[in-house]
Amino acid sequence: MRSFTTHLPGDTRALYLSRVWTRRIVTVLCWHGNVLAAVEAVARLVDNGVRHGIPSSVPSSEVQLTLSIATDETGSLVIDVADLDPAFPDFDAAVRGERGRGLWQVASLGAKVTRFLPHEGRGKTVRAVLAPGPVDV
Repeated sequence: MRSFTTHLPGDTRALYLSRVWTRRIVTVLCWHGNVLAAVEAVARLVDNGVRHGIPSSVPSSEVQLTLSIATDETGSLVIDVADLDPAFPDFDAAVRGERGRGLWQVASLGAKVTRFLPHEGRGKTVRAVLAPGPVDV
C-alpha cells in the first residue's frame, strides 16, 4: 500500500490546493479509476472539513486539515480527510443526503463513506473509498 499525506489550511484555499494535489497524487499512484470522481470526492470532503470540522475554540495557528490518499491491496483509492472536531451528529443521515448534500454527493460518485476517531489526538477522519474500474472518456 502506497500513501501520501498533505496538510491544508482550514479555509477556502484548501479546496483549490486539494484538487491540484489530488490530481498529481492519483497520477503518481497509477490508480486505475475515475480521476475526476476522485478529485470531486476530495473536494467535497475538504469542503465539509472546512465548513464543519474546525471548532471556533481552535487557535488560528492550529487550523488545518490533513488529506491522505492511498491505494490498497484491491486497487481501491482510499481518501482520508482529518479535521479537528470529533463530533459528527447524524453522520449516516448526511451520507444519505438527509442532512446536507456533501457526503451524499461523495457517495453518489460510487465511494463508500465512513468515519472514525483517531487512536490519539483530536478530531475525526472521514474516509471515502473508490473502487478502480473503467473510465468514461
